Amino acid sequence: MAEKRLNTKRVKRTKFFVFSLGFLVAVVTVVYFPNYAKLRQLKLENKRLLSETEALEKEIADYQKKIGKVGKDSHLYEEIARDSLGVARDNEIVIDIKR
Repeated sequence: MAEKRLNTKRVKRTKFFVFSLGFLVAVVTVVYFPNYAKLRQLKLENKRLLSETEALEKEIADYQKKIGKVGKDSHLYEEIARDSLGVARDNEIVIDIKR
C-alpha cells in the first residue's frame, strides 16, 4: 500500500511537471512567436533595402563618371541636351522614335 502511494505521488508529480512544461512552452510561444515573425520580416526587408542601396550606389557612381566627362567634352553636352531634354538645333526637325 505504501508503494502504491509512492507510485501515485510520482505519477501526480510527473503529470504536474509535464503540464507545467507544456504550459510554459505555450506561454513562451504566444509571447515570443509574433516578435520572431516580425524579426524575420524585418531581416528580409533589410536585405531587400541593402540590395537596392547597392544598385543606387552603382547608379550614383555612373552619374558621377558622366558628370566628370561632361565637364571635359562639349560633344557630350549636346548629346545629353538632345537625348534627355529634347533640344534641337535651329532649322532642325526632331523625330522621336520610341525604343
